[in-house]
Amino acid sequence: MKSILFIALLTWGTLAQAQTAIATSGNTTTVVKTPSKQTKTTKTTVSVSDSDNSYSLQASFDAWKTKKLEKLLSDNLDKSLFTTDAGTKIWKKDSKGETAYSFILKGEKLKISIDKELVSDETFEKLKALGEKISETLSEN
Repeated sequence: MKSILFIALLTWGTLAQAQTAIATSGNTTTVVKTPSKQTKTTKTTVSVSDSDNSYSLQASFDAWKTKKLEKLLSDNLDKSLFTTDAGTKIWKKDSKGETAYSFILKGEKLKISIDKELVSDETFEKLKALGEKISETLSEN
């Protein structure tokens, strides 16, 4: 009876402290697991739209992913298209007086817009592949 009471009190005590416990009767064995202190929470959302005339990607992510994403964009987009405006990083290509495509990185958000009617099929496939690489990069922890 003392063993059962001891196990019950031990179990109740560990549950009250948001911990887990495993107890077996007989030769009383108790295993206690505490939550890991190195838990990392990430917040990433990626939304992709691919229609006949346009392609768009919108993403929000953790601040620590910004530099990695900025490097990916810098390495894959024409540097002559790059501008900044109040901390916003913009890669924008105009064609026939309209925006053919744009990549806008502002803080922890990215917005990609591609007009399929204003870019070649080859350019579109390259930019779409970059969008997929961006999604993969943001999904990494």
